[in-house]
Amino acid sequence: MRVLIIGGTRRSGPYLVRELIADGHEVFIYHRGQNQVTFTDQMTVIQGDRKNYPEFVAQMADLAVDTVIDMIATNDQDIDAIVQTFAGRLRRYVVISSYEVYAAFEAAWTRRTSLQPVPIPETAPSRQSSIVYAQTPSYEKIPMEQAALQAYRLGRLPCTIVRYPALYGPRDVTPREWYYVRQALDRRPRIGVGGGGQSLFSRGYLPNMAHAVVCLLRHPQTDGEIFNAADEMALTNGQIIEMVGQILGHHWEMVPIPRTLMPPFVRSQALPFSPDPYDIEPHLLLDVHKIKCLAGYQDVVPVERALEETVLWLRDHPAPAGFLPVDHAAMDAAIERVAGL
Repeated sequence: MRVLIIGGTRRSGPYLVRELIADGHEVFIYHRGQNQVTFTDQMTVIQGDRKNYPEFVAQMADLAVDTVIDMIATNDQDIDAIVQTFAGRLRRYVVISSYEVYAAFEAAWTRRTSLQPVPIPETAPSRQSSIVYAQTPSYEKIPMEQAALQAYRLGRLPCTIVRYPALYGPRDVTPREWYYVRQALDRRPRIGVGGGGQSLFSRGYLPNMAHAVVCLLRHPQTDGEIFNAADEMALTNGQIIEMVGQILGHHWEMVPIPRTLMPPFVRSQALPFSPDPYDIEPHLLLDVHKIKCLAGYQDVVPVERALEETVLWLRDHPAPAGFLPVDHAAMDAAIERVAGL
């Protein structure tokens, strides 16, 4: 296949490029040039901004590709530009979406009780409001998905939607694991654990998520379908903390803290629910049965090795100052309050 990747310079993109080339595909990548990534000479780079729709349509007009993987579509206008450009020209169109579309995410973000299935299947209810952290018309995955599926139903795009989980791995732009790694490197004797360490938050190691997309390309019967993608094994936040300590040779005491006593925090993409980035309620555990059965997905990197590679990367490449701040004094005070109960 001749494959165009829109985006692809961050997160799972570089791993996707490598796996497609290894499979023998001819790869083109379209990006803004804002991230310096070294790719192989076996691919073609086209620079531009897909949000500049007239320029994008003009640049793509004569590009002979039969497959498009859209890593950065964020709204229905992005899909309209794809339809305008590629209608009737493609064998496959795969677009990346997010677990944020589910009502379970809305319940966690708003801290409202909501009866949601665990694990969350692709047919689970969608959220009803624009409550995600961006909260701008330029970032709204639900209309994006609706536009893509409408184009499929009208016979204009052979569309497959992939809903990514929380991503992690070396060079990831929102390294949630840094919250734990930093505290282990600081040799903190105790770490406060929200929710008793039992939260389940689906994660996707970057090479595994790239492989999920490749698996879908290998199975054309996935057109018109929506798939969750995530690591096969989900770890609780308590298990992640325990493993981070083991990887870094640090022993600490995990102290369960009621969420009402956890220090205050500013919600963000990396911290949707509490200052512990993988503490969540209800669980955000994605059901990956469908992608395993219909596309043959299996992790290419086991979860234990994926976490070790991530932790060691963060040890040697600390996150930027101010990312996921930890107020040691506030956390110690919370731990002492729990001890006094």
